[in-house]
Amino acid sequence: MKSFLAALALGTAMLAQAPAFAAGPVAAPVADTDLQKLVALMAPADAITRLAGKAFDAGMEQEVSTNAKLKAAYDADPALRAQVGGTLRDQFTGILVADLPALRTQLETILKAELTPSEIADTLTFFNSPTGQKVRAEVYETMGNTPGQSEQEMQQAAIASVMGKMTAEDYPALMAFAGSTASQKMGTVNPKISAASQAWAQKLVQANRPKMEALAVKLTADYLAKKKGAK
Repeated sequence: MKSFLAALALGTAMLAQAPAFAAGPVAAPVADTDLQKLVALMAPADAITRLAGKAFDAGMEQEVSTNAKLKAAYDADPALRAQVGGTLRDQFTGILVADLPALRTQLETILKAELTPSEIADTLTFFNSPTGQKVRAEVYETMGNTPGQSEQEMQQAAIASVMGKMTAEDYPALMAFAGSTASQKMGTVNPKISAASQAWAQKLVQANRPKMEALAVKLTADYLAKKKGAK
């Protein structure tokens, strides 16, 4: 499973393409609540839910395509696939979202160790700005549309997509943040965020795999029994 928090890496990687400008005034020290707000922007529950759902759909499609018996069963009865896949999808996304506070705690630890309070404030200000919101929305949209691609491929697609949506009004904020120390440090922070988020997701998948597989068997049996009883 790919790192859902690669979205942050994609967004700041795009900023790294811009030429450096002088950093703006140093912001006042910030409280931990600002750190939490920044992490919440990086790992929003709604975006994680959408990405998890699309990642599940892509994974299921791959599994079905490589399992002839399963493919034949689903081709013969599309409603069976919809029933099993839909329920498992909801379970899968629910598991990830329920454990999101644990991931956010890890990200807070990384950011607090790597960024100064003023750099946290600068990053939060940018991602809360109209331009920053556009960057975040476009990155998550691109990730959701390319769940089967490698992280490098997603990064290239996101950079192209974001830059294609930028207007003249966006460039002042874009360039100002690109020239800040916060943006420069994100080149080091991004791999740590990506690794932490990927490990978090993989751990959850492995821990819940037996339960998910058992649920798939039960859902299939229940569906077939109900279908047989209706005849």
